[in-house]
Amino acid sequence: MMVPSKLNLKQEKRNWLDLPSDVTANILNRIGMVDILENAQKVCTAWRKICKDPAMWRVINMNDLRGAIAEVSADKMCKHAVDRSQGQLVDITIVSTYDAELHLYVADRTSELRRLEMAHLFFFGKLTTVALMKYPLLEELNLYEIRISKEEIETVGRYCPMLKTLKVNKRGYEGSLTRYNEIAIAIGQNLPGIRHLELIGNKMTNVGLRVILDNCHHLETLDLRECLYIDLEGDLGKQCSKQIKYLKLPNDSLEDYPYIYLTESEYFNDDYYYVDAYEVST
Repeated sequence: MMVPSKLNLKQEKRNWLDLPSDVTANILNRIGMVDILENAQKVCTAWRKICKDPAMWRVINMNDLRGAIAEVSADKMCKHAVDRSQGQLVDITIVSTYDAELHLYVADRTSELRRLEMAHLFFFGKLTTVALMKYPLLEELNLYEIRISKEEIETVGRYCPMLKTLKVNKRGYEGSLTRYNEIAIAIGQNLPGIRHLELIGNKMTNVGLRVILDNCHHLETLDLRECLYIDLEGDLGKQCSKQIKYLKLPNDSLEDYPYIYLTESEYFNDDYYYVDAYEVST
């Protein structure tokens, strides 16, 4: 067996700058928003050009910022990333106590959005009806601890005709059982094409659930975990089992609930003082 000479080993070394730009972009996309804006784009002109390409910012996930920077700076960085997308943003996850403001900011800068996830970890957040009118291509809307109204469901039904997935998950208590039933009824009456529905922690009764089942005939996935005011012992339970391919019941485990273990102190690190250097070198 031939042993490679030192000369051959030297010849096999490659310069990172020689990589094709699409390969470099793929690598940089994996390191997260903070490292891209704070470090990678400052390495060289070629990397900076790639980091400023709008295609790099088609997907933005504020979970990338967890534990790295203070929340106010996280919001600024998120807005900066949205600006860099230049209208090409298709997927965003907003995790913030300023979610309504960020929601409007995104809506004013893209009409291409396919997926929107919003999580308000420490207090109930809220949607913005005006923003919901600007997502004609939206296919997936995921809400965690976000306040939503019957009117906003109606807005989604009217202005988001492509919607196939809706998650309205709220583990805290807010309002009367009547209000929860109103939201469930609005889903049934306004989103007949929905295929995947999560209502974790919803306080609706059998009245609201029946409207959903009777109207959403394309529904394949239904998550009813912690929906403790429904009774699935009788005909309604049989209808669920017959109609729904993937059904989660009120007492099923919440182990895969994405934001269940997070607290404010864990999520944004107030000990990290982020300097808005990226705003200087935009």
